[in-house]
Amino acid sequence: MVDIDKILKTTIKKGTVKIGTKETKASINDGTAKLIVMAKNYPNTIEFDKLAKKKNIPVYNFTSNAIELGTTCGKSFAVSVFAVLNDGGSNILNHIKKR
Repeated sequence: MVDIDKILKTTIKKGTVKIGTKETKASINDGTAKLIVMAKNYPNTIEFDKLAKKKNIPVYNFTSNAIELGTTCGKSFAVSVFAVLNDGGSNILNHIKKR
């Protein structure tokens, strides 16, 4: 089975992402987001689910909190939400769809 944490790390390292509520919302609205990743404790989950659904953008609900998502992303801060604009060859969309 594929480890989603490794795929997320590859996506952050080699791809293009927008981290944070403002940047993610902007990438949804302008249509550049290919995937939205949210921590389980993200307070705006319903709002972002609706926005992403309108634009047919898949959403992945990370199984841990924002601190752990930040660590997975290689950041020294909590990451509640981010948008994947380019997967950097990680094929994250294919792996998410299989789940």
